[in-house]
Amino acid sequence: MRNLTLFTIAFLFSLFTLQSQVNNPWVVPEMYKELVNPVDDEKTSVKRGKKLYTKHCLSCHGLTGQGDGQAAAELNVNPSDLTLDDLDVQKDGEIYFKIEKGRDEMHTYKNVLDEEDTWHVVNYIRTFYKE
Repeated sequence: MRNLTLFTIAFLFSLFTLQSQVNNPWVVPEMYKELVNPVDDEKTSVKRGKKLYTKHCLSCHGLTGQGDGQAAAELNVNPSDLTLDDLDVQKDGEIYFKIEKGRDEMHTYKNVLDEEDTWHVVNYIRTFYKE
């Protein structure tokens, strides 16, 4: 009975967390939406972005970007699935903003990644949708 109660609590918490993500969309300031990625989407950029992603993002977002990294199960909010169609409609500046600023359990990387490296990560994340 105790296991059923714990399961019920965990299930309801998951529903609440998912609903709060839906009710609380990530608002990106207009100035970021207009940012143009200054780093060409070339092999060297994607390679650098992959290295940085592996170091800083993989534990939560997972190897293929589906939000299923080892640390994801310990979070209160599910990491974004970077393979979904909605990523394709986001501008590079929007993704840049989310990496730089973070929110909730998504850490800010402003003091971890410099501007150029953040753009490399954006270029690498784009490969998840293209695959």
